[in-house]
Amino acid sequence: MYTTYYGMSCNPFTKNESIKYRFESNDFRQCINRFHYIKEIKGVGLFTGETGLGKTYVIRHFINSLNKDIYKIIYISAQKNMSVFDFFKIISDYLGLDVGACYKSDIYSNIQKEIRRIVLHDRMQPIIIIDDAHLLTREILLNFKVLYDFEMDSVDYLTVILVGQPDLRQELSKNIHIALKQRILVNYTFEGLSREEVKNYVITRLEYANVEYELFQPEAYHALYATSKSSPRRLNNLVNNCLMLGYQNNLKTIDTDIVMDAKNEMDI
Repeated sequence: MYTTYYGMSCNPFTKNESIKYRFESNDFRQCINRFHYIKEIKGVGLFTGETGLGKTYVIRHFINSLNKDIYKIIYISAQKNMSVFDFFKIISDYLGLDVGACYKSDIYSNIQKEIRRIVLHDRMQPIIIIDDAHLLTREILLNFKVLYDFEMDSVDYLTVILVGQPDLRQELSKNIHIALKQRILVNYTFEGLSREEVKNYVITRLEYANVEYELFQPEAYHALYATSKSSPRRLNNLVNNCLMLGYQNNLKTIDTDIVMDAKNEMDI
């Protein structure tokens, strides 16, 4: 529809195209570098930010960059009301373990044995990535000892990456989590897109879609920054709404008024 109207070879403001074309914001570069750092030194990394700032986007690119013959990736998307059993069953499933009617202590022991075997026998490095980790219950976090306490806490066998919203940071700041907190070697907070990054993001995405003219007027980028709240997800939705409204109004360029109309249609 509007892609044809604007001479776009594709819609570059969708999830699928975002994966194909990587935009390296400051958050992206800082986070990817820290992911690889924590992977090398092993330990726990904490990455937090408001919703829509691109946390899962960075995780996808990090996982895709890893050699699956060297790294054993365990990806968990935390769910609300997930139980301790549910959490460790997911890890067990990734490791090919049958929890069956095992007691909790047996599940923990089997997980540690298999992780040790993967490292020492298979010569692979396990990496556990937990997305939406702010949804983990306090009980799950208190049982994290299973993932880092090997051989009387003398060996680090795996990397744990916690990614979630600021609530996670607040929870981990409590004294009850002191043991886990002391093992956090990297602590990064997402800042979102800067004013210049918003403009560069839109321009480079349009170039990727073979748009060869200034589709957005200069002042429209200021409005996109102000209304996107530094969120790549919200920016994508805003731009798509702008293009739809521009198409409906037979406009070949997008101005500030269209951006504000698009913003008003999105807000509830």
